[in-house]
Amino acid sequence: MVLMAIDHASFFIARVHPSENWAFGPPYYASTTAFVTRWITHLCAPGFFLLMGAGMALFAASRRQAGWSDGRITRVFVTRGLVLLVIQHFVENPAWLLGILSASPDLPPLAPLPGDASDVYAAFAVITALGFAMIVWGLLVHALDAVVIAISVLAIASSMLVTPGPEHAKDAYSLPMRLLFIPGQSSFVEVAYAVVPWLTPAGLGVLLGRIVRREPGFLVRRAAIAGALLIAAFIVLRAAGLGDYHAAPPGFIGFLSLTKYPPSLDFLAVTLGIDLVLLGALARWQRVLTGPVQVFGQAPLFFYLVHLYVFGALSWLFRHGTSFGVMYAVWLGALVAIYPACVWYARFKSGKPIESVWRLL
Repeated sequence: MVLMAIDHASFFIARVHPSENWAFGPPYYASTTAFVTRWITHLCAPGFFLLMGAGMALFAASRRQAGWSDGRITRVFVTRGLVLLVIQHFVENPAWLLGILSASPDLPPLAPLPGDASDVYAAFAVITALGFAMIVWGLLVHALDAVVIAISVLAIASSMLVTPGPEHAKDAYSLPMRLLFIPGQSSFVEVAYAVVPWLTPAGLGVLLGRIVRREPGFLVRRAAIAGALLIAAFIVLRAAGLGDYHAAPPGFIGFLSLTKYPPSLDFLAVTLGIDLVLLGALARWQRVLTGPVQVFGQAPLFFYLVHLYVFGALSWLFRHGTSFGVMYAVWLGALVAIYPACVWYARFKSGKPIESVWRLL
């Protein structure tokens, strides 16, 4: 959550936000700082889907032990997924609009999107993909491990196969194809997070949650090893020119410049690998490494929405953008300011029944 806020501060405050999509080559970074600022936030989206899947598996196991029926468990996930879809369009998107409206017309235009160039009135981003993934895996939360693995592999494989080459950047694709596979714009609809490839990290999260349930010490003993193997697989694939939609430009930055929209196999391998290494470290040294920041994870959606509106309001003070130094200062100040509200909300929702709507935030 804390790293994600860096990316959003970059958009609202520094007015810098690259887009690593299938249709165009890797973005240009004006400095190493610009590259690192963007790259470290790549860990967030795969981590969100991984942890969501793990949380779903752990929730399902605990509720089943408490006597819940499979149908009741599934209804919770489907309901929460539908709520996320509503929140995307009616609560989250207006916050992004603040950042767009406050930007000075003298600023360089945002990175181009594949597809049409008309005005956007409906945007489908990470909350939408999380909602759809929760619905899909909520319906399959009791499936056998082999089925979860098969669907997860099929999801990323089909995405890699279906996603076209850059020569089709301006082609018109139907809304279902945009939502499922090919990010971009069709008419007035913009899709950043196509649903199908993001089913993969969520499915791996379901498996992770089941493993942790069966073997509570897994995160401490083996998560880092699993992560290191994924990172090694990424290095081999990238060096061989496989697993991404674009060849690696020269240099270290070029090697790590990967496609996020939709996530390529290389992108998911290295980011999930690092996420697993971090999970192993956090599980081993939780109190030392997390401390008070874990409160943001105890009220994740609440923090997500609040921080967007805080940055959206502050963006009017930075219409022309600013340096990364100032941006990081604003980011840190916003976290400190939002912290008490997250502490309050985490306590508030913990006192509500398990199926309360307040638990959804």
